[in-house]
Amino acid sequence: MPTTTTTPPEPEKKTIFARKIPARYLIIAAGFILFWPVAFYAVGILNGIYDAVDPTRFAEVDESVKALVQNVNENTPAPEKGAILAEVVIHQLEREMRSTFGWSANDILPTRFLDNRASRQKGVIFATRMLIRFFSTRCSKYGAMGAEHEALKDAREKRLVYAEDVWGFFHSSTESEYQKGIDLVRRYEKELAAGTAVFNLRSDDIYDLLTYITGREFLDQPMGLLIQSGEDVFFSEEDDRIYYAQGAMLVVRDFLFALVKCYPSIGQKGGEENLKEAFRAMDKICSFDPPFVVEGSHDSMLADHRGKMARYYITVISRLNDVTQSVNR
Repeated sequence: MPTTTTTPPEPEKKTIFARKIPARYLIIAAGFILFWPVAFYAVGILNGIYDAVDPTRFAEVDESVKALVQNVNENTPAPEKGAILAEVVIHQLEREMRSTFGWSANDILPTRFLDNRASRQKGVIFATRMLIRFFSTRCSKYGAMGAEHEALKDAREKRLVYAEDVWGFFHSSTESEYQKGIDLVRRYEKELAAGTAVFNLRSDDIYDLLTYITGREFLDQPMGLLIQSGEDVFFSEEDDRIYYAQGAMLVVRDFLFALVKCYPSIGQKGGEENLKEAFRAMDKICSFDPPFVVEGSHDSMLADHRGKMARYYITVISRLNDVTQSVNR
């Protein structure tokens, strides 16, 4: 009778999943997975603590600006309106100088590393200069041939044009020159109250003012920094451009808020909805403060923060352009 031989079963092969993974690898993997949410949470806490010490979000127009225009209306005397608008122009500059860390755009260690606030301050002084220029050359005199108010002329030509990053060891510091500029604007306000200075803003001047704000020299400048191709912008410049644009808009928002209160006819000529949307976008710009500024391109999973800020800017400019056209009707 033939004998049958049985082959022993082959030993079961263990797959990679059946092998025991060393505990240290599991710990490393878990640590890597948990690191990012914990890191973002920690950064959020630190940002919140810093914001409590030195505000980085400005969701609404400052209460002091609201108080200035609380009782103003269309029938308020022109000199009083002029003093209010002049004060609003310098409000953000003075706030930055009196903030927790002062004017840090010209600081040496350690506040020099607070580059976001330094960039915001550079945007603030840019917009302040632009509005003071219009105020001095258009509003402080009667007609094109009139003489500028001497204090405003001095402020715009000598004090507020001073470089924003001069520490002041061998030269006048940025802070001292800007304070002189603020004092000169306040002198103009006092002379308006005394009846010895001029404030002249007619309906055609309001049209020119709004055109000026949304034009190539003014808001188009920070807008250009936001829309420039990412290939031409270093990663380290991304946040600088965003906060520079924010600083400029802080000044513009204060001024437009006061302007509309002083001249409510701006909104009554069909611009109510445009103004509402413009201020909504301005509020988003002024409260924009992500934990990290990144630039995702095309179909990237990363956010495009500079592009997002640019879209807010586009909304502001386009809505204000519509308001400008309604003023001109």
